[in-house]
Amino acid sequence: MQTQQQAEWLNDTRRFWDTDSDFEARFRRICSDPDIESCADPQRLEELWEKRTQEELNQLLSGIPLEAEWTCLEIGCGIGRLMRPLAKRCRRLIGVDISPKMVTAAKRYLRGVRNVELHVNDGQSLAMVSEASVDWVYSHLTFQHLTLPEVVDAYLAEIARVLRPGGYCRIQAWREAPLSWEQRLKNVARLVLGRERYHGPRRWLWAPGRSVKFGGITFHPRQWCRLLRSHGLRVESLELGRGHDYWMWSTSRKVV
Repeated sequence: MQTQQQAEWLNDTRRFWDTDSDFEARFRRICSDPDIESCADPQRLEELWEKRTQEELNQLLSGIPLEAEWTCLEIGCGIGRLMRPLAKRCRRLIGVDISPKMVTAAKRYLRGVRNVELHVNDGQSLAMVSEASVDWVYSHLTFQHLTLPEVVDAYLAEIARVLRPGGYCRIQAWREAPLSWEQRLKNVARLVLGRERYHGPRRWLWAPGRSVKFGGITFHPRQWCRLLRSHGLRVESLELGRGHDYWMWSTSRKVV
């Protein structure tokens, strides 16, 4: 049963991603950085879009032995940026997203690509996908937006359900930034009281003088691996960003 907190998060998240134009979806939500925001040349924007897509596709495919007969699934597909090149390399590709407007835009962006199917989901389940029917589930730039631990937990349970035994799961999430000594002491106290650990707010410098807060939940790498294992997903690799890069890529497989 959905709690009021989950319903509020769902509504706020859907409202953010429900953009009114394909341009807004592509260059103000999905693929946005200072270089793109300051660019007014349409051709250059397309070049930046393709460059970023290829870079992130390479990262996504790292360690994944993608085969032509696979069925693949993207959580948080957005406009279908990664789906378009991946569709050429697998038999069937399913995309789910929380935003009806984003899915509508994806149908335009992927027009003519016959082996893709797109669905609006409820932000935490994969009810439209059959059990043990998927060879690879992946998610990029999505789990970082999930603000509730129970939503992350629900998604991982669903991933384990839809994966075939031995199937792959590759997810990009946030790892937590180093905490101050005050917060470390508070964590000890919270542990004694039986409460969930504190996770620091996500902030980084988006541009000079512009600090952006990110609301998504963060995980310590060991905590993230334990969570994956608790859902029957065996961790194959974990890649951590360096310095102030707090990305965390995990590759896991459903236990046979």
